[in-house]
Amino acid sequence: MKYSREPSIAALVKQFIAKGWTFRKGRKHGKLITPWGKVAVIPATPSDRRAYLNLRSQLRRMEAMSC
Repeated sequence: MKYSREPSIAALVKQFIAKGWTFRKGRKHGKLITPWGKVAVIPATPSDRRAYLNLRSQLRRMEAMSC
């Protein structure tokens, strides 16, 4: 399954899926859902050059909230 057109974002999503998170495809954006129910929106075609860094930061903060 292709999670994003940006290879670095797709690889990041795969890492979190391996940790037990789930991915749901939407019409415009995918959603990465934590095991405890929080949702992060995954850009399919990111236009911001910092999209990967922003997403990585958001996912790390969400992961830290689980502890």
